[in-house]
Amino acid sequence: MNTPDEDARDEWYSTLVDEISGQAIDEFTFERLRSYYVSNRTLAVSAISIFHEARKLLEVSPSSALVLFTTSIEVGLKVTLLKPVIYGLVHNESVADLISDLAVKHNGFDRFKPLLARVLKEYGSIDFNSPKIEGHSKTIWEEITQLQGARNAVVHRAELADSATAKLAQEVAFMIFDKFLRSILNGLSLELKQGGEICNA
Repeated sequence: MNTPDEDARDEWYSTLVDEISGQAIDEFTFERLRSYYVSNRTLAVSAISIFHEARKLLEVSPSSALVLFTTSIEVGLKVTLLKPVIYGLVHNESVADLISDLAVKHNGFDRFKPLLARVLKEYGSIDFNSPKIEGHSKTIWEEITQLQGARNAVVHRAELADSATAKLAQEVAFMIFDKFLRSILNGLSLELKQGGEICNA
């Protein structure tokens, strides 16, 4: 249960995100986004390290692997895709870090889908609203929601995950880094190295 101050902060935050999403996308520039990645070349390293750790656990403990893959997905979306975009939309340097930090701490990706979709389309030539892993019937968003539910069942109800769910989490996490992030970076004349470091192309 939130305090009145937390509710007020969340309301302010929601209003701010709606304003940013609605009007500032058109002002977004290539250089602002690129400069964030150049200044934060290791921002993907932790999420990719968690991905590799999860792969080591896949055969031994699908439940543990699921938790780590889902963490990798969420951190990948928030830190490597969403935070640079939000930072790029805030033109006041002194508050850009604060606003982008608030954005990634807020739960739920639904309100950011239009923003991410537009940036992925412009810089990565990806239709983010309908991508699917080859051979899958659900969109990536539907699969992320499913994986978050399965992860929550492990963490909050001590339910064991099966190998198929853990392998799905691996595929989704791989898509976030190998397709989404790599495509945006390539569109910005940057590239993602194997360990997660961002370099000039």
